[in-house]
Amino acid sequence: MQPGNINKIIFISFCQHFHLYIHAYALLLLARGLTLVQIALIESILIGTIFLMEVPTGVLADRVGRKWSIICSTFLLMCAEFIFIFARDYQWYVLVALLAGTGYAFASGAIEALVYDSLPPENREEAMKRAMGRVNSYGMIAFVIAPIVGGLIIGDAAVENFIPAIALTVVALLVGLLVCLTLREPPIETSEKTESSAALLRAGLYLLYRNRRLRRLALLVVFTLPFTDALAVTLGPPYLARNDVSPFAIGAVLSVGSLLAAFTQRYAFKVEEWLGRDRAIAILILLPGLLYWILAAVAGPIATASVMILMYGCSNMKGPLFSAYQNSLIESKNRATVLSLINMFVSLFLALGAPVYADLAQRSPTMAFAVMGSVIVAAALLLRAHRLPRTEAG
Repeated sequence: MQPGNINKIIFISFCQHFHLYIHAYALLLLARGLTLVQIALIESILIGTIFLMEVPTGVLADRVGRKWSIICSTFLLMCAEFIFIFARDYQWYVLVALLAGTGYAFASGAIEALVYDSLPPENREEAMKRAMGRVNSYGMIAFVIAPIVGGLIIGDAAVENFIPAIALTVVALLVGLLVCLTLREPPIETSEKTESSAALLRAGLYLLYRNRRLRRLALLVVFTLPFTDALAVTLGPPYLARNDVSPFAIGAVLSVGSLLAAFTQRYAFKVEEWLGRDRAIAILILLPGLLYWILAAVAGPIATASVMILMYGCSNMKGPLFSAYQNSLIESKNRATVLSLINMFVSLFLALGAPVYADLAQRSPTMAFAVMGSVIVAAALLLRAHRLPRTEAG
C-alpha cells in the first residue's frame, strides 16, 4: 500500500488540468484564421494520437513502471504547451496535438493502475470509487480556478493576451513534473514484470474477449461518451459567444460547471448507495443525453449558460464508478495494458465523432447537440444500461 501516491496523483492531476486559456482556446484559433472544422480536426488528431499510442504506452507502463509513464505524460504535455506559445500556423498546432495526445496516452492507463495498486487489498473496489472520485474532482477544481484566473489575464480575448496565460500553464505542468519524480512504484511481483510486451498485450485482448462483464462495461464507456472535452474546448465557447455570452462569462461558465463536476464526481458513489447500482448507472449514463436535448432546445445567454453548467457538472459522474468496476476485473500485472486497450476504443470513437459533430455545429449547433444526445440515449438503451453486469466483487 502506498497511501502517499494518491495525494500526489491528485496534485499531478490538478496541474495537468490547470489550463488558464482552455475556456477560450477555440476563440484564439478562430482569431488566428482557423475554421471550426479545422479546430475539430486538430482535436481529432490529438484523439487519434491517443488512439494509436494507448496500447504501446499501456504496455510500457506495465513493463517499465507506472511512475515513469506519468513522468513522460507530464513532460510531453509541458512541451506541447511551450510550443503552443510560439505556434501560429496549422502545422504547428498539429505538432502540439501529436505531443499532447502522446502525453495523455501515457497517463490514461498508468494513473488508474497506479492508484488501484496503491490501495489496500481489502475492499479495493469501494476504495477505488472514492479514490478516483477524489482524483477526478480535484482535476475539476483546476478547471474551476483556471478559467477565472485565465479570464482575468485574457480579458477581451485579444490574441496577445493569451501568451502569459499559456506560459503560466507551462509553469503549472513543470511543478507537476517535479511532484511526479516523488511517486513510489507500487510493488509488483518479479514474475509479472518479466512477461514480454507481446504476452501482456495478448493477455489483455484475451481478457476483453472472454470476460463478458468487462466487455459490457467497456462498450458502455465507449458508446455513451458525453463528449465533455469537445464541448468545453471546441463547441461550447463559440456557441455561448453566439448567444451573447462574453469571453469572461464563458470562463465563469466552465469554472462553475467544473466546481459542480468536482462535487458530483467526488460523491458519485453516494448516488449508487442511495439508488442501487443498476438504477444509479442507468440514470448517470442517460443524464448527459437528456441535457444535450435540453441544450438544443434553449436559447439566450442565461438559458444556454445554465444548461452548459449542468452539462459540464453532471455529464461524467459515472467515471469514478466505472473505473472501480473495470479495475476490479483486471489483474495487476497487465492493468495499464487492459485499461489502455479500452481507452484506445474510446479515443477512436472520439476521433471519428468530433469532426462530424463540429461540421454539424458549423451548420446548426442545435442539430449537433440534438444528435449527440440521441447517440448517447440510443447507446444506453441498446446496451441496456439498466442491467449493468455485476463485477467480481459485486
